[in-house]
Amino acid sequence: MQVIRTVVCKLVDPLDKKPVQELFLKYSQACTEIAQYGRNHLMPNAIQLHHKLYRDLRKKYELPANLVVTALRRASGSLKTAHCKGKFEFKPTFIGLDDRTFTLRLEDEEVTVSSHVGRIKFKLDIGDYQRETFKTGEIRSATLVNSKRGLFINVQVKSEVEEVQGTKVLGVDLGIRNIAVTSTGAKHDGKLIRKYRQDRWRIRASLQSNGTRNSKRVLKSLSGKEARRARDLNHVVAKSIVSEARNGKYSTIAFENLKGIRNRLRVPNKHSNRMVSLWSFFQLREFVRYKAALYGIKVVEVEPAYTSQTCHSCGKRGFRNQETFTCTTCGEFDADLNAAKNIAVRGARVNEPGSDGSSRKTAPVASPGL
Repeated sequence: MQVIRTVVCKLVDPLDKKPVQELFLKYSQACTEIAQYGRNHLMPNAIQLHHKLYRDLRKKYELPANLVVTALRRASGSLKTAHCKGKFEFKPTFIGLDDRTFTLRLEDEEVTVSSHVGRIKFKLDIGDYQRETFKTGEIRSATLVNSKRGLFINVQVKSEVEEVQGTKVLGVDLGIRNIAVTSTGAKHDGKLIRKYRQDRWRIRASLQSNGTRNSKRVLKSLSGKEARRARDLNHVVAKSIVSEARNGKYSTIAFENLKGIRNRLRVPNKHSNRMVSLWSFFQLREFVRYKAALYGIKVVEVEPAYTSQTCHSCGKRGFRNQETFTCTTCGEFDADLNAAKNIAVRGARVNEPGSDGSSRKTAPVASPGL
């Protein structure tokens, strides 16, 4: 099983920062020019852009050949994502690198990067995790990043991981009241993050209604803190889920496919809609996916229809009332745990030959514990 992970490495700022700043500026200007040309000519294809612009870009910005190639790819990706619509003004914050434009020397703990003035050398400020990852994997490509916290290089490393064998599936039900509930009964409560978001909403509303210069300054300082808090929590929950799967020797972790759920859960209630719009279920699932892959555990998605309305014990349709699920045959269960067990059963079907584990029936997904 092949796994590609991104290793973030801090770089020590060089004594002469001017060539580095010029390199970031030239690269961003090249990306902007490519994207704007592609937008004006409805040309998002990287190969077509290469034939039209490559030679002129080399002369104008004096960038190495492969940096121009990566700039063409980055601009092409942005054009395809935005369907050739938008202003396309790239900031001088990143440079795409391949195996010809950067070299990592682990024995010297340094990186060299091709530029318009030759190779620029950076010293690495890394720990044991980065060193071990580089030794056990194949270095593919990288991104040089210029952030407020300094210079970083994000290196993509490919490694081979032995896939976990077996048929055990850990089902995970995602929600808002409980961020995640596994089929073993482990719960990750969302009370603290809900309260934090509600408090932040009140603060923002108050500052925005004030409209003074100091209010705008405070709003700017608060920008991003809520997202970082949620991201950190998702990392913690994802790590716990993967750890549970490893300890229980599960080969697969199953989630519901919740694409489009925000539209299906829209109700005439501003608070509920705000909580649903801030629900970062996709981020949590992707965190679990990449953390699980490091240990050879697969992550699958199953059809969500009726997982909250079906009894995991007898398979009959029942009734969910907030945190309680009632089956006329088997009695009452925890609603989220019942759903997680149904997800685990469907996840097991995904691994069966010739089956995708999905249900042909469709229905609105039950509220995720608002």
